[in-house]
Amino acid sequence: MDEMYRMLGREHEAELEREARKWERAAELRGRRPAPGGGRRRARLRFAPARLAAFLLHGVRAEG
Repeated sequence: MDEMYRMLGREHEAELEREARKWERAAELRGRRPAPGGGRRRARLRFAPARLAAFLLHGVRAEG
């Protein structure tokens, strides 16, 4: 079960990275500078609560 969550997390992070590269390329074509940090920090912060919730839920199920 843990490996499934890890795999889903890696897939989700890869998707976020692809999305960030897409927006960076679009910004370059428009002549704008990319966001500082490439916008990755913000995406990781959005994903962090989901990881924490999955970890906590998994722990609760394992104990109960």
